[in-house]
Amino acid sequence: MRIVAVCAMALVFGFVGSMPLAGPIAILVLSRATQRHFVDALRIGLGAAAAEALYAGFSYWGFTTFLGRHAIVVPISHGVTAVVLVALGVRFMFWTADTTAPEPKRGAGTFFFGFSVSAINPTLLLTWSAAVAFLYSKGLKGASPLDAVPFGLAAGAGIAGWFAMLVALLRRYQGKVPVKAFTWTVRGLGLVLAVLGAGSGVRLVRWLAGHR
Repeated sequence: MRIVAVCAMALVFGFVGSMPLAGPIAILVLSRATQRHFVDALRIGLGAAAAEALYAGFSYWGFTTFLGRHAIVVPISHGVTAVVLVALGVRFMFWTADTTAPEPKRGAGTFFFGFSVSAINPTLLLTWSAAVAFLYSKGLKGASPLDAVPFGLAAGAGIAGWFAMLVALLRRYQGKVPVKAFTWTVRGLGLVLAVLGAGSGVRLVRWLAGHR
């Protein structure tokens, strides 16, 4: 799989993965935007994108450096992808909106606030490891650990792109949140994730059946 295609997938993962308004960053951005503090909301999202880009790059580097050389990584990639995607899918399928969040200080410090909230969230490492495992199950072989840099940058760009679009939409509608539209979008995305996870589970079963 060429690095351009890998970075394109990282961009998509970052953008789509940020859509569910279930995490602390999404709630913070939504909370600030609904109060019409749009610049602060955008700074929080950009700070979070910078931190998550580091997690994404580190996950890619670790996977290609330590796991990508071993044949056992194939069933591992299918198994990890199945578990994580199904778990996230089920969670998002029953998602409900919650816009309560702690209030950060206003001004330039909101960027670092967003960065710190994401930086102390270790589940992002698991999520991006699952994303890399998914790519490997689709043909990510012979990748260079140095590709972790453009991969992380592309992931961060996707995340920043979603939050920029979200803030722009909320600015357009004067901070009003179309709760039903967001809810059903997230739930639909959850269904897609669950189906993808189930597909990875089927591939794992087939691999195990073929290596008895």
